[in-house]
Amino acid sequence: MNNLGVNVLKRLLYLTTETMPNEKRPGNVLQYRDADRCSMSKFILFYILYWLTGNPLVALLVIVLVIVMLDRTYLSFIPNPFKALRASSRIGELRKIVSTNPHDGRSLKELGVLLAEKGDYRKAVEYFRGAETKMADDPEFNYYYGIAEARTGDIAKGRELVEKALQSSPSLKYGEPYLLLAEVYIDSHDYQSALPLLERFVEIHSSSSRGFYRLGLVKMKLGMKDEGVAYLRQSIKAFKSAPLFKRRVDRKWALKARILMAKEA
Repeated sequence: MNNLGVNVLKRLLYLTTETMPNEKRPGNVLQYRDADRCSMSKFILFYILYWLTGNPLVALLVIVLVIVMLDRTYLSFIPNPFKALRASSRIGELRKIVSTNPHDGRSLKELGVLLAEKGDYRKAVEYFRGAETKMADDPEFNYYYGIAEARTGDIAKGRELVEKALQSSPSLKYGEPYLLLAEVYIDSHDYQSALPLLERFVEIHSSSSRGFYRLGLVKMKLGMKDEGVAYLRQSIKAFKSAPLFKRRVDRKWALKARILMAKEA
């Protein structure tokens, strides 16, 4: 094994194993033993791949590709790289369009939506504000604009815009505006404000594992443990009864529900 292989193996061993001695570790010793076994299995997998390929970088690439494929098939924690590339390309095109025509309301809206979906809410707000006078009666515009405003700190204005969108289209995107606005309140630890939004959401979308998980979480945060556990079970049930194409998206919410139930047991 060459020096590069030895150095990579040492680095991987350092990153994937616990450095704190067992006798000094707090908490459940079995938990750390399981972590050690998992870490060692990763190291062994890397070593086998390195032995087969003869190249540590190729071995690492294979492991990364396997993780991405498993995630795309079962979990969806990692963003779709192809979708991200398409969105980035379209964002570039739209920026060129609005730079030459800053009053193009539809392009400003589409650009704002793409940036909001990407999580760049501050930039999204800039473009939404530019389109506000032309797109003020568009429910979808008001929904995305409202979430972007709420995510950048102006929750009151954001809620006003989302409510305006829902007044025009009560079932817009199967109730998604209720869910995303509720998640803003959850992230702000305002569980009381999130509760009625989530209750309305599950009325519209009665098979959302994500919605049931969020509602279960909020109920538990507000001291309603039994009701919270019931909604967490609904989250798992919704996942199990979902069609195969939807399970890939819902699996992580069912997993979170199981973890939360285990913590509260």
